Amino acid sequence: MHVLTKIFVVLVALLTVVIVPLVAVNATNEASFKQKFKNAEQLRATAETNLAAERTSALANQQKLEADLAAVQSIVADLRSQVAMRSASASKAETELAGTKAAQASVDASLQLLAQNGKANGELTDALVAELRGLRTKTMDAEKRLVQLQEAFDSSQSSLEVADAARRALQEEVKRLGDEKDTAVATIAEYVASVGELAKARAGAVGDTARVVATKNLSATIINVRRGAEAPLAEINAGSRDGVKAGWVLTIGDGSNFIGNLRITEVDVNRAVGVIELEDAGTRGEVKVGQRAIARAGE
Repeated sequence: MHVLTKIFVVLVALLTVVIVPLVAVNATNEASFKQKFKNAEQLRATAETNLAAERTSALANQQKLEADLAAVQSIVADLRSQVAMRSASASKAETELAGTKAAQASVDASLQLLAQNGKANGELTDALVAELRGLRTKTMDAEKRLVQLQEAFDSSQSSLEVADAARRALQEEVKRLGDEKDTAVATIAEYVASVGELAKARAGAVGDTARVVATKNLSATIINVRRGAEAPLAEINAGSRDGVKAGWVLTIGDGSNFIGNLRITEVDVNRAVGVIELEDAGTRGEVKVGQRAIARAGE
């Protein structure tokens, strides 16, 4: 065999010995590298996911920080405004303090002047004490006079109560007389209805009373209506004590409806009687008990 051939064989054998372990190592390392690559890819994906989450969290934190910053800036602005207001108040207080100090200086000067005039003040105090004693004496006299006046007032009050009781008794008597008058008027009306008007009474009819202008506003109630052969009469619960006078003409109404007029012919203390005029039973209705009779001043 040729030498070169031998060398070539030896080299091939050596290469075989060297390459076989390399191939085995390469096969082993390839699987390991593939697994590491997969692990690296998973780590990269996880890292990207974590990075996105971190970016989202960081953005949210940034927005929150910006909102907090805006709130803090607003608070700072308010604090600056308060500081400005307090500075103005402090300036005002300093001005007032200066004025107070000036006033205090004036008071101190006045006190010094008063101290210098102590003797005059003492004399003035003595005069005031003497005047106060005189006023106290006058006050005691006035209190005695007040007690006397109170006793006189109590006596007058007692007399007033007695007079008030007498007045109430007189009112009751007047009411009784009014009731008797009503009874007498009813009796006379019955007599007139059955017998007729007396000649003298007919000669001076009740409707002939001259009209008198009312001097005050008055609202009364119809308490009695008498209808006979002559003009119908109506009685109201107001009399001379209310200012009613013979000759007044009152308007009779039922709510807002005009019924007629009432010309006053007779006046008592607390009642008055008059002739019904302008009554239209067919259109406006008759004058009835409970309707209002109204007088207006100047009419």
